[in-house]
Amino acid sequence: MQGFETAAASTKDIISPSSASLLAASDVLLALAYLAILFVLVYMTWRRRDLRFNLLVLCFGVFLATSSITHVVGAFGGYLVPAWLNSALRMVTAAASVPTVVLLWRSLPNILSLPSRRELRDANESLARANRELEAFTASVSHDLRSPLTTIAGQAGMLELSMPNASEDQVRRMHRIQRSVRQMSELIEALLALSRISRHTLRREHVNISDLVEDIVLEHRQKDPGRAVEVTVQPHMHAHGDRRLLADLFQNLIANAWKFTSKTPDARIEIGQSQCSEMATLYVRDNGAGFDMQYESKLFKPFQRLHGPTEFEGSGIGLATVARIVDRHGGRIWADGAPNAGATFYFTLPTAPITDEFLARRSEKRLLVSG
Repeated sequence: MQGFETAAASTKDIISPSSASLLAASDVLLALAYLAILFVLVYMTWRRRDLRFNLLVLCFGVFLATSSITHVVGAFGGYLVPAWLNSALRMVTAAASVPTVVLLWRSLPNILSLPSRRELRDANESLARANRELEAFTASVSHDLRSPLTTIAGQAGMLELSMPNASEDQVRRMHRIQRSVRQMSELIEALLALSRISRHTLRREHVNISDLVEDIVLEHRQKDPGRAVEVTVQPHMHAHGDRRLLADLFQNLIANAWKFTSKTPDARIEIGQSQCSEMATLYVRDNGAGFDMQYESKLFKPFQRLHGPTEFEGSGIGLATVARIVDRHGGRIWADGAPNAGATFYFTLPTAPITDEFLARRSEKRLLVSG
């Protein structure tokens, strides 16, 4: 040990003052560079928590921090820090470098699989082109389907007028034609509305859900004044989202509850909120026809009806529309019910603007749930 100290002392004697100053300055610059890299690494990890390189970043951060301290000691601590502490710092730096290299090598496939800017630009252009083609196709199909339906409805009406002495069976058949045309028109409108949701540009704002729901309930009471439905709306419910889409969401859910309680005495509908954090959990509950939970997976798929058209009218698109609106707002939807015992539809909506941090936390939660 005494030989090493003698060699170090002789080395210091050999180095000129100008060389020692240059060596100290280079150590300071290297220490600052390591700290800057560490800061950038921490900031990148904080902004992109969805990348999930936490252990790699931890080991790399320890390596950078100890390397910076080692260079600071080399610049100023040669006379102040004992040799054993300097050796210990270098040992920690070396120990941190080994798992850093191993984890970096193991993460290399994931890092290389991240899309480049050019790939993202090409994907966005392809998606925009597909959306334009889908919009043109939807408009064309809508026009091509509506034209013959309009003709059929018009001809059926003229035929009914031209047959004042038609039998009851003939009148019933013509009414069936007109009813089928009306159902087909409603189905086309529902499909168009469903397709527009995915292309709709969200205009997010704070929405008073309670006031929105009260207006929708009032519309139903005016359309169906003969029904006495007890509706309870929880006050002071708020969410952050597109007002138009949220109105469509509650319009569909409340219309469903109104419809499926039509054969229930003392019909009740309740709209409330059971939890409020960054994602509010809201619900629409009724005591109507309900459904069997074994068919819950079909509820939010288009054209999946759990009740026949002779029991309750409908297109089979309403709940699919609701699910798509909830998904556009970053939430999820589920249901609970029983036959002839009512149903409750739960869904989550954001209560604050959706930021990159919010999306990162949402991705982490989904990965934890799936894992």
